[in-house]
Amino acid sequence: MPEQEKLRILFRMLITITREEEEKRLEEVLQSMHIPIFFQARGQGTAPSEILDLFGLGGTTRIITTAFVPKFLVQPLLASLHQHGSFAHKGGGIAITVPVSGIQTHVLQMLNDEARSAVEAIQKGDEAEMKEKSEFSLIWVSVESGCSDDVIDAARSAGARGGTVVKGRRRNSERASQHFGIPIQEEQDFVMIVVPRGKKGEIMSAISQACGLRTEAHGVVLSLPVDDVMGLEEG
Repeated sequence: MPEQEKLRILFRMLITITREEEEKRLEEVLQSMHIPIFFQARGQGTAPSEILDLFGLGGTTRIITTAFVPKFLVQPLLASLHQHGSFAHKGGGIAITVPVSGIQTHVLQMLNDEARSAVEAIQKGDEAEMKEKSEFSLIWVSVESGCSDDVIDAARSAGARGGTVVKGRRRNSERASQHFGIPIQEEQDFVMIVVPRGKKGEIMSAISQACGLRTEAHGVVLSLPVDDVMGLEEG
């Protein structure tokens, strides 16, 4: 990735103040989110005891943790701390984030590399979760107006039961139109077919062969996971 693109990732400094017994749990959350650098120190609260009691931080020893976090990971990280730590309860701790205005080049490069690794890990986790949970898939097809019957026929030949057709319009950029050799704007048939996950590949392949981009239908075919479905019992 070019250096100028690497520098586009924005970072925040996460600062948490927690009880001493939360140290290991906090480390586990940071490591699970691929946060490569964090610092921890022990400190002592100086606020009046009634203020400490208000926040549930009575006592003396605190663990102060600071970490560099990509901006796009701030909310997932806070959610993970809330879920797996004790931040949701009185006395669980305090967490804040502040913008980072400058970092050494070598450190920034390493943080960028780790941020991309975190994105890849999150995507793999999402894919694994979708595969595990989704018993059905929605196949969505866009073809030239009048070609929807060909899509349905191809899908049925591969095991689909039918689909829904909606009339609409596709608008391409000039670059996309030149690349694929299709008009910038044209009337379209949109076909939506819900299929069992195990049949998705075969049905998509059949549609692509009959109505893909290289055919007169100029079809675009994609699939989306379906979380829940009703009225499609197998029989």
